[in-house]
Amino acid sequence: MPPSRRHRRARLGGLLLLLALVLLAVLRSHHGTRLDGFTVDEPWHIVAGVSYARTGDYRLNPEHPPLAKRWVGMAMPAGFSLRPAAPLSEKMQERDMVEETMFYDNDAAAAQQRARVAMWSLHAALLMALGLLLWRAFGLAWAAGTLAFLAIEPTVAAHLPVVMTDLPLALALMVAAVCAGLLAAGWRWRWVAGLGVALGLALGAKHSALAGIGGIVAVLGVAALSAWRVQGISGVAVRLAKLAAALLLAVVVLWAQYGFHFHAGTDGSDGFNRDLAGKLAEINSVHWREGIAFADRWQLLPRSYLWGLADTVRTGVEGRAISEHFVWGRTWRGDPPWFSWPAIIVAKVPLALLLLGMLGLLALWRAPLAPAARWTLATVLGASAFHLLALVGSGAIWGGVRHAMPVLVALAILAGAAVFRAWHARSWRWGAPAATLLVAALAMTIREPRAWEYHNELVGGSAGAYRYFTNEGLDLGQRFAEIREFHDRVIRPSGQPMYSSYWMGEEQLRAARLNYRRRVESLQDDNVQGIYEGWFVYPRSMRLRWPSRDWDPEEAFAGLHRVATFGNVDVWQGRQVRPRTRADSLSEEVFEYIYKDGGQDWALVARRLEEVVAVTPQSMASGIELGNAYVRLGDGPAAIRAYRRFLDQDKVPVDPDVRRQVEARIADIRGAGDATASLAPLRNPWLE
Repeated sequence: MPPSRRHRRARLGGLLLLLALVLLAVLRSHHGTRLDGFTVDEPWHIVAGVSYARTGDYRLNPEHPPLAKRWVGMAMPAGFSLRPAAPLSEKMQERDMVEETMFYDNDAAAAQQRARVAMWSLHAALLMALGLLLWRAFGLAWAAGTLAFLAIEPTVAAHLPVVMTDLPLALALMVAAVCAGLLAAGWRWRWVAGLGVALGLALGAKHSALAGIGGIVAVLGVAALSAWRVQGISGVAVRLAKLAAALLLAVVVLWAQYGFHFHAGTDGSDGFNRDLAGKLAEINSVHWREGIAFADRWQLLPRSYLWGLADTVRTGVEGRAISEHFVWGRTWRGDPPWFSWPAIIVAKVPLALLLLGMLGLLALWRAPLAPAARWTLATVLGASAFHLLALVGSGAIWGGVRHAMPVLVALAILAGAAVFRAWHARSWRWGAPAATLLVAALAMTIREPRAWEYHNELVGGSAGAYRYFTNEGLDLGQRFAEIREFHDRVIRPSGQPMYSSYWMGEEQLRAARLNYRRRVESLQDDNVQGIYEGWFVYPRSMRLRWPSRDWDPEEAFAGLHRVATFGNVDVWQGRQVRPRTRADSLSEEVFEYIYKDGGQDWALVARRLEEVVAVTPQSMASGIELGNAYVRLGDGPAAIRAYRRFLDQDKVPVDPDVRRQVEARIADIRGAGDATASLAPLRNPWLE
């Protein structure tokens, strides 16, 4: 057979192998997610994506760039209904509107199935692109090993069909990293173009792409400077110019995803739930605040993107004023411990795949790597390391492993080195362990009915993980279908109400006509003792003691008996007497009255919140709103007492930035005297 024909057959065989592995990933994903309902954010993302695709208006959900959302929006059927555009005020009002659109105006189940197919296709395309690029940089064996890892890994499987931004970011960022490695090896224009497009897709996937892109640019900067020895200053200048061209192309690709218009609306409007000036005022970092304002002033990036970046800095980088973190079975006060992210990753990845990653690291020792392979390893390491460092410096561990997805994909690329070494050496000393670990990983995880909930044996498996973590990697609202089935079969015939402390979309519950009740349904509630009878849905973590929340399960569940468990969700039945739970629900009702309904009866707000803080003096959010109510009423001494109550308690630590802001507000009140009512209300840190 002529060499050219053998070469074509080998290429076709390699292509079919990569396609088969991508298909395996989708099939494994279907098996591990077939029972899942929506995550709590998916209805919002889908409705926003349909709005983007049909109207070109990007005012909904600007917290995230549009790549995944618009892709799914274009896939929704023509019959998917959108409500007419209306003024937005605060995130809770916007969330209610999009959930009503999904669950009242549309067939939510059909929309979810269409969205799943769309996301499988998007992720399959990105997986295939990554595989082809890895083939180019490292060879077919390495690419196949990486895709095999990703096809088996449960967290990747769980994210493949969901309309979230984390996996698109991870895959696009690693595609960009491989393109960058190929660029550094030869500085050809085709890799400039490939890098620019990939970086633009990463920017359009999630704002946290900026950290990983910083790592890629840093490595490419070193590669550009390395031309000094042979080509002198001119060689360095040419390489830096090509890098600049790639970055410019990335920005163009980002603009394209926003339709090349600066404002959210095609008519020049910006109908966000809060204006950009208000978002910027919430950022404590002067550098971030001034940098985003500069980009907005000169229209360097779309305003919707900048609004989302401000939100990311406020909630992700600086944190949500969360001062307690549950990591590896212990509550940590203040900042999360330094090992939080490694612990989260190590607990989520199957042990066999962790060992395969370690074997891949060992395989790199004296491995015969071409320059393209060496540079690609450097850019992958740079991207993942910068991303991980950004995570360590943030307080966003509440999101769990999904925030660390680029690190998981980088681990898969590292694991591919073991398969490469086995193939290159034609040795069973490498091949047998690599194959055994892949098979073992599949065998150990394939029976997991909920890939999202998977945790490995280090934390007692999926069933025991709630004793170690409380982040979104355990559950994100996907158990609605089981709860609805149990409700229709057991709860509805009883005629009793169902109270839920498990995070699900409230409009989803009401649209399904469940016997769902809030503990407090109005500000006229007089059930001060907090006496409730019926059915109670709690996350499994509430079996543990939480002293800072005054939660003792023996006391809270004293009059209840557990009747069902669905993964990380428990259903209890009986009579509960709990003033603290009633106080929490009353505070939520007050917040909705202020921020969703636009209520102005500040005397009523003060009376109701006095009831709340009498039971929960450690509640920062309630204390701030109570102080704000007294400021509006012109009662300075009462406002100071309200603020000082939660500042002076020692049950829950107060975030240092929040403490500084509140102390400054107390000083303002003292200085205002009789003019207290002229002061603006203090922004509640819990509002997004």
